[in-house]
Amino acid sequence: MPEKLQKTRPKHCGKAMQRVYIRKGTEQRKWITIGYYCELCSKFLKNIDLMKSQGVFKNQIEEVKLVVRMKNPTTIVIDLGSSFTKVGFAGENQPRYIFESVIFYSTDGDTFIQSLDVIPKKKIVKKAPVYLETDNVEEKIDLKHLEIFFSHIFEKMKVESSKIAIMILERPQRDSYVDYLKGRKDVINNSSLPENAKNILRKEKLLEYIGVYEQTKVIRRKIARILFDQFSISKVYFTIKELMSLYADGNVTGLVVNIGASATRILPIYDGYLISHSISIRNIGANDVTKLMKDYTNKRITQFKGTINQRNIIDRNIRYATEELCYVSENPKKEKQIWQKTDKQIRSANIINDNFVKYDEILFKAPEILFRNEPLSVTGEPGDLTDAVIESAQKCDSDLLKFVLSNIVLIGGGTLYRGFRERFYSDIRSKIPDHIEIKVEADSNRLIKSWIGGSILSSLKIFNERNLWVTKAEYDERGSSAVDRCI
Repeated sequence: MPEKLQKTRPKHCGKAMQRVYIRKGTEQRKWITIGYYCELCSKFLKNIDLMKSQGVFKNQIEEVKLVVRMKNPTTIVIDLGSSFTKVGFAGENQPRYIFESVIFYSTDGDTFIQSLDVIPKKKIVKKAPVYLETDNVEEKIDLKHLEIFFSHIFEKMKVESSKIAIMILERPQRDSYVDYLKGRKDVINNSSLPENAKNILRKEKLLEYIGVYEQTKVIRRKIARILFDQFSISKVYFTIKELMSLYADGNVTGLVVNIGASATRILPIYDGYLISHSISIRNIGANDVTKLMKDYTNKRITQFKGTINQRNIIDRNIRYATEELCYVSENPKKEKQIWQKTDKQIRSANIINDNFVKYDEILFKAPEILFRNEPLSVTGEPGDLTDAVIESAQKCDSDLLKFVLSNIVLIGGGTLYRGFRERFYSDIRSKIPDHIEIKVEADSNRLIKSWIGGSILSSLKIFNERNLWVTKAEYDERGSSAVDRCI
């Protein structure tokens, strides 16, 4: 590699980073940047590793005092999840509304976003998701559903969309170099990258896990087009919900374990930097627990043949029963022995019309799926949830290991089961040497913790002074790609 092409990058892990290039196979034979490499710690780091929003993610939480109600709200914070969406005004201490990320619609053409409780019983109601974590985003996301969804949000918040700014919390953006390198082993082999960097890029399983991020840019641009074209909002910003969960406590360093509805994401973050080569994705979420409870329930009410509305109500009540009754045992083997000796722990739930279902060992067995073994991201060897967390931490620089493990933050609905924090801490403590300090946080507000962090960040003066918002004028000039610069 020519000496003049070796440029430095702001410090990462306390060491200067070296920019890494690959010869692009064109007539001009141009060099393109694919990432950064640290010779001292022998780590290949991709572009997103060093992405940080102009130093705004510092501990400035004291500058904002959250309130119950804003007098003159100008910004809406939307935590758009695959299962539930949290909506509220920036500067407030909690979201005003939490509802399913679905559109309820009836056969007569009416649309709803409310809970099934407030929909007229005589109407036949179906529901359609508006935000899916699927492989084929282009086909799965319905722009009409998204438009209806946002129109209801503005209606609920009682604001004029053209005078409001929107902050949307999402999952991390996919690395920009993957589009070029995926399936291009010849390019990797012929490059002048260090051999250990080549080995990382050759691992198909690693690329397979990284590939999950390709949805983010597609979803982000679709949302931007709807908000600017259909609702003429003044400005928008997208940020990572896991980073915001740290920011809610005034931290910018830690390891976030986010167990959502359809996936578990493990993200190490240092000083506001997302260390993307250490991210782990597990295709297990709270929906898997609910599915086990649903299968168990359906076997016990097989004779019940209800309408579409009644089946919707059954699904809702099963979810309620899962949230209220299920728990995580610190020692599943001992817990099973306890159940074999007594039936006093059996709980009943009214699923519909006084059809009670008794739940036994399934109450602790169902949440066990959150800890089940899955292939780890690099080695491919089976490992449970805490193994994946340890692997993510170990893929960070050794100097960072103690920092990320000393602040493990649990968020997401899948962490709300009773005993989850105790089981998680017990498992990970048994696998980590005693001299390494481990701290696991599981606040009571961890379902809305990301939203609180977004409420704080969007209220900071420095956030507005640095012009981080993507404005309507910038969108008109550059199109939907203008939002790609958001973190």
